[in-house]
Amino acid sequence: MRLYFPALDSLRFFASLNIVLMHFASSYLISYAKIETSFFTADVFFLLSGFIYAMMFSYKDAPKLGPFIKERFKRLYPLHIACTLIIFAIIVYRTNHLDNIVYALKTLALHISLLWAFVPEQGHHLNQPSWTLSVFFLCYALTPAFFNFLSKQRKTILWVLLAISILSLICFKGVPNVFRGVYFFSGMLLGRLHFMSAIPLPRKAWLNDLLALITIVLICMNKFYQPVLYSALLILLANNKGLIVKILSMPWLRAVGKASFYTYLLHGVAIELLHLYLDKVAMWKYNPFNNLPATVIIMVVLYGSCTMYGVIARRSLKRGSKTH
Repeated sequence: MRLYFPALDSLRFFASLNIVLMHFASSYLISYAKIETSFFTADVFFLLSGFIYAMMFSYKDAPKLGPFIKERFKRLYPLHIACTLIIFAIIVYRTNHLDNIVYALKTLALHISLLWAFVPEQGHHLNQPSWTLSVFFLCYALTPAFFNFLSKQRKTILWVLLAISILSLICFKGVPNVFRGVYFFSGMLLGRLHFMSAIPLPRKAWLNDLLALITIVLICMNKFYQPVLYSALLILLANNKGLIVKILSMPWLRAVGKASFYTYLLHGVAIELLHLYLDKVAMWKYNPFNNLPATVIIMVVLYGSCTMYGVIARRSLKRGSKTH
């Protein structure tokens, strides 16, 4: 029977929310919050995706990799293009970057082609989270070959490879963003080991809850061992036992979680639009967004609209698959 991990959908939401709030705070829109660090980073997205892909494609009735990856590209790349063009227009209007039109157009071309993440020094950033798409699509391109390799390996080899990948993430902390795709392949190793029942998991629900809670606390306290802690939390939630898993499996929370990557890509546009208002309307004499009620409203609008879009997109995808 194919396994499904509903709690992992909601984990995406909390990872996304932490990053979005940190970026809002660092842009001085919500300076009252003083959020200076992100306990959950974009690496969680890579780890989760790698894990789920490895599990999904381990079954005999798994979808073909090519069409699956193509569908992901069609769903995410147009959003990236739209965000990039909107932010480019706002930046040009606010800062007159067209004073150096060659540099501005080169920056735009690098972002649209998804190459900026590999040569960030060649232009200013537009939609900052877009680097994750560059890394994701690179990982997608390598996924078929890597999965075929993993499917032929014994448990011992997989454990050794997982240890090497996690140690590399710990030892080479602060590497360029393009190398953070290692989290994706670490997730694939975890997924393959989980599929082979090679990872010992708590049998008691209360013990799974306790270990998950301890892991969450450690994530908030110690950033150095994030690769280990992220992996541990993922596996405990994938165990599908305990109160924490039940809470994270609530349908509405899962729906928000499934669409949270859209919010992650879009929140840069929201920040630029709010900055545009402060620049051209409020003239920075006052900031109506720098308070808790305004923050809640902004987050509800962002995540609510993206959740609705995600639900509509999934329904459209299901209808399309039925017609073929």
